[in-house]
Amino acid sequence: MSTQAWPLHSAYGVFQELGFKIYATEGTAKFYEKAGVKCEVVNKIAEGRPNVLDVILNKQMNLIINTPWARRDAVADESAIRKAAIKYKTPYITTLAAALDTVKGIAAAKAGKGEVKSLQEYHSSIEEI
Repeated sequence: MSTQAWPLHSAYGVFQELGFKIYATEGTAKFYEKAGVKCEVVNKIAEGRPNVLDVILNKQMNLIINTPWARRDAVADESAIRKAAIKYKTPYITTLAAALDTVKGIAAAKAGKGEVKSLQEYHSSIEEI
């Protein structure tokens, strides 16, 4: 996770309440811990091992939320993280809106609210005006 998506601190708090462990690089972890969100610090790729890729490869992450800045090191890390997410079949979110909707959906599912439907099922239930 990155500090670019600072409003996510409330979503990360909900993820924690739902039992998720939050991983973040050092600067991001400090930022979110000030907002009351506990984070497990993980190295950036260039900072040595163990790093974020090791956490993904060891299947310690169930979901990746990465909203990187347009810095050279962030772009390089983003590419490697995205490739690892695909290779290890880990859901990968890159926008604030998607992260917020995801936490709402997971919270609703854990509370037994709503039902899972495919997009096709939702579209077939739309009535013409």
